[in-house]
Amino acid sequence: MNKFFTSLTAVATLTLAAVPALGLVQTAHAAEPTARISLVGLNLANPAHAAEFSAQVNAAAEQVCGDMARTNPSGDFTMAGCKVAVRKQAASQLSDSQRQSLHLAARATPVSVAAR
Repeated sequence: MNKFFTSLTAVATLTLAAVPALGLVQTAHAAEPTARISLVGLNLANPAHAAEFSAQVNAAAEQVCGDMARTNPSGDFTMAGCKVAVRKQAASQLSDSQRQSLHLAARATPVSVAAR
């Protein structure tokens, strides 16, 4: 049953819009950069899938923050602050169960098994 709900939430949350919530001033005609992160096929309780999700969020942060850096000549912008905001925005759009699964996967300890 838990697997069903995990799949259902993954399908229900097909994409996340990673938009920094920094309130940075942009030019009037420029659209705010966005990125989409797909959760389709990802089980965030699985450490490998959680790592893939994290890599997607980091790539989205690079894209969004890079776009914002190019369109923000005023200098009131930092890449590090932007990336933190993107990660927070992505995490805030996860359901509670997805956030909990991601947290559990982050705490998982890899196990090495040697075969004789």
